[in-house]
Amino acid sequence: MISILCLSVAGFTYNCDTKKQYTDDILFNLTCYTLALCNQTSPTQIGMIGDSWTDILVGYPLIETLRIQLEKNHGYQITGATLGGQTLSSALSLGLHYQVIDEAGANVRVILLSLGGNDLQANLRDYILNPESARAARLQLIKSDLKRMIQTGNLYKTNKFGGEPIKWIIHGYDYSNPDMPPIADISEEGCNARFLAAGFTRSSIIDFSSSLLNSFNELLRNITYEEPSLYYVDLRSTLGGPSVSRSDLMLDCIHPNNLGFQLLGNRLSTSIAPITGMKP
Repeated sequence: MISILCLSVAGFTYNCDTKKQYTDDILFNLTCYTLALCNQTSPTQIGMIGDSWTDILVGYPLIETLRIQLEKNHGYQITGATLGGQTLSSALSLGLHYQVIDEAGANVRVILLSLGGNDLQANLRDYILNPESARAARLQLIKSDLKRMIQTGNLYKTNKFGGEPIKWIIHGYDYSNPDMPPIADISEEGCNARFLAAGFTRSSIIDFSSSLLNSFNELLRNITYEEPSLYYVDLRSTLGGPSVSRSDLMLDCIHPNNLGFQLLGNRLSTSIAPITGMKP
């Protein structure tokens, strides 16, 4: 119907085309930011694949996540596929590491990873039925997916562009705060209600979530001994803790607020500066 009106009423043709161009620009910018589908218009030396810790939090434009912190406050230019809810497993199966390498181009040197949290948080009921085997299985899958992403990504980059393998940097997450009120429109992940619905007792939630986070961080550290291209950054206790992050630095149970992300961004930037060559 809109296209018919544009063709039949000449006076409205310009308005329709302008609206379409605006919509196309918004769609292009969104897919470029979240999926690295940029038509090779943004070559950079730094790539990123991430979840909601690096994505734009829809409905909360003033929350400047880690990607924005690095770009705005630390001078980074990043080609990224950063999308809330992203898992390491789905990023690998979608080939987002290939997409980021393609779009970043021949000079890509470093890819930052903010992944694994959603892989751990999915299907919490599994941890009730057999907690130790469920934890071990999740961590083993994360390990195999991460190593596969690094190995296939480096092979793809060197075959396509030559040069040195990519340096991959993955950060662990800081502690959640299950006692924070959930934001239903964004996420209830990591909150008491989600754990209680899965069958946890209230008294066990903080111990379980902090222990799982510690296991994840130690896994990442250990993988660096097996993968020379991987670097790990420990962000724990930036926002308080151990066990829980401070409520005044959190937006909800798992997402920091703007000040929280600023503190994390400062720590991340300082930690990776020797690898990226950027000033903290």
